[in-house]
Amino acid sequence: MKRIYLILFVFAISTLSAREMGEFVREIQFKPLEFEVPKITSTKQPSGVEVFSLKNAEFPIVYADIYVYHGKKHLGKRVVEITRLLEDSWELSGSAKFPKEKFLETLEFYGASFSVSIDYEKTVFSIAYLKSTEKEVLPVIQSFFVAPNLDESLMVTTKGKLSEEIKRRNDNPTALGSRKAKEALFRGTIAGTSMQLFSLESLKLTDLVQFQKEILNEPKRRFLVTGDFDLKSWESFFPNLVEESKQRESETITPSLLAENVKKEGKQIRLVTKDVNQTFISMIGVLPEHNHPDFYAIQVLNYIIGAGGFNSYYMREIRNNRGLAYSAGSNTEFQENYGTIQFFAMTKTESAKEVLSLMRELIQPKLIDSLTEEELVRAKNAIINQFVFQFEDDKRTLASEVRRRDHQMPEGYLQNFRKEIDRLTLADLKRVGKLYFQSDKLLVTIVGPKALESSFQGSVKVLNPED
Repeated sequence: MKRIYLILFVFAISTLSAREMGEFVREIQFKPLEFEVPKITSTKQPSGVEVFSLKNAEFPIVYADIYVYHGKKHLGKRVVEITRLLEDSWELSGSAKFPKEKFLETLEFYGASFSVSIDYEKTVFSIAYLKSTEKEVLPVIQSFFVAPNLDESLMVTTKGKLSEEIKRRNDNPTALGSRKAKEALFRGTIAGTSMQLFSLESLKLTDLVQFQKEILNEPKRRFLVTGDFDLKSWESFFPNLVEESKQRESETITPSLLAENVKKEGKQIRLVTKDVNQTFISMIGVLPEHNHPDFYAIQVLNYIIGAGGFNSYYMREIRNNRGLAYSAGSNTEFQENYGTIQFFAMTKTESAKEVLSLMRELIQPKLIDSLTEEELVRAKNAIINQFVFQFEDDKRTLASEVRRRDHQMPEGYLQNFRKEIDRLTLADLKRVGKLYFQSDKLLVTIVGPKALESSFQGSVKVLNPED
């Protein structure tokens, strides 16, 4: 723990600019943080499950994640609501042997936990338990996979909770703006589909049972386990699943598909009307896939422009120097086949036009071309020093390695990440800036009162939150 505090202190100091540091500490030099990325190997069980493990017997606890590669992208023509309804009903329904509340209550009695999440690519079952209770806990969990017990009454209750969530999802301007931006960028895909009340109500228990069956019969699985575990205890846990000759339907999202959606929206500002005092502004665009050579340069430029907190241009120029925003920044997301970038700000309604203009100005080629070597070095050092936190716990370390493989990143990606960041030049940042940080290739979404329509002189497409 002391080591982590020291790293936090060093990171906090080393990422401050000379001006922010003050004269008395300006000359203090810190050596780059040195650590070894754990070497992770995988083995394959007779069942076909790939096992990733990192032993740590410091505490008598076992943490395990089961990745089953069947998720939202495999829905086909089915409604997206089925994934949330199944996810929220599943663990509460328990198994045939431990039905409904008996399932979780039994696990809690032994100090164990169990949860399910269904994301776009896969379904994740997360488990934690005391090693001393392993013989009691594993049969309970295994019963969930062997004979799940989806319960219709719980499904009805969950429908009610999700209905309330849908009705209240427009309360937060930031969440609303991000959802509407995503709907437009991913239009025509499952990833761009939001839950609707009528689709939720149309679902029957048989729909959930069918999707559950598909997940549990999916042969592509990975097992991540850390802590004080014994792999022999899990040898009989997984069934032998046979790969089907006919692959299930799944959608593929590409940068060209997303770019076409941005093009279709045109240069109009999408104004989502909501009577609020704090207007949310989003500019979202397309990036290449995770394993693209430009990945590293995009990360560094994004840190300088908006992701670097108070060291970024967005926070410094929009919030600190002008006092125009409560928050401002940017973030990137990289997936196997595509990436996205979003610039955002929360401001007073009367400042919306000025802030949007400044957000666009701060990513113009003129500014990116003016970046200095000092700014580049500071950003690279911050990113390199932050990288250590990818390995602050073994579970996250394993997840990083599995993500590398899922996204077809090169062998040694984690080990070489710092070198790839360190070798970047200003020319690299200028090149990716001209390719991906272009305001005319970004989809603009604003959440604010309808009165804002007149501020942007006719270049506005007015939407209701549920359009």
